[in-house]
Amino acid sequence: MDDTENWHAVYQRLAQVVGVVATKKICAYFGGSQITFPRRLLDRKKEAMAIRQAYNQGVSVAMLAHDHNYSSRTIRRILAKPEA
Repeated sequence: MDDTENWHAVYQRLAQVVGVVATKKICAYFGGSQITFPRRLLDRKKEAMAIRQAYNQGVSVAMLAHDHNYSSRTIRRILAKPEA
């Protein structure tokens, strides 16, 4: 069972990233499910709140763009939206 060469390709790739033991746990827990991983780790609303908070504390738009991997224009758009 630890011989990954007989595993489905997706599990082989996952084992390369997280290891065999973690892959087995993921398979046991999520096996049969279809999972989509968002490109961004952070929740958009929570990230926007963190951006606003940092901006209010004096962090520049350029630094926020760099830190959050957004363009300065996107940061300004986030800052212009009312808080939800």
